[in-house]
Amino acid sequence: MMRRISAGVLAVLAVAAAMMSPPVVSADPGDDPGYGLYPQRDDLLRSKGCTDCVTDQPVKIDITGTADLQAQVDSIAELLSEASVLDGGLSWDADTRTVVVRLVGPVDRSSPAVEQMKSSVRAAAKGFTVEFQSVKYSRAELEQLSYRLFSSTDQWAPGLTGAGGGWNAYINRVEVWVPAETAESWTERVTVLNDARVVIQTSTLPAPYNSGFESG
Repeated sequence: MMRRISAGVLAVLAVAAAMMSPPVVSADPGDDPGYGLYPQRDDLLRSKGCTDCVTDQPVKIDITGTADLQAQVDSIAELLSEASVLDGGLSWDADTRTVVVRLVGPVDRSSPAVEQMKSSVRAAAKGFTVEFQSVKYSRAELEQLSYRLFSSTDQWAPGLTGAGGGWNAYINRVEVWVPAETAESWTERVTVLNDARVVIQTSTLPAPYNSGFESG
């Protein structure tokens, strides 16, 4: 079961709560349905040697049982975002505890900058299997392209509607999903763009929301 984490963001995706990381406490959760009581917190805190901690505050509810993993993946994504020219997006699989990191540049040890980033990611990805893939375009470049495309369809595809999509980390391109009935016309418009970073997909379903497919 793949998880999507947004690039921003990096699609790209949630998490086992109790044992792995300290509960996230909300200062003022109010009526937020995402927060609730954590009955096992006393036992957890005692197991960590805390005898006088406040334990009556609501905590963020972890519906999917992967919150600790998501937090770690988020930290890796933040690390990558600090070097946006290298960041090609990431994806991860909670079941196999595998994270795939895409980097702009060779991953064959020939680039000092890439090797330094690989080392930093490995240090941050404790308990994960890390795979590195070389890609051509950065996440930032494709996000910017996606925004420009979908905010100006009336200019480069006048009269056509129903398109959606976004940048897809898996193929390192921006996908334009279009309705089957107007696919030919959309394909003509995309071809005129003459941009290798853009691919077109035909769908009989409503077009996907315009955001990055950063993780699955």
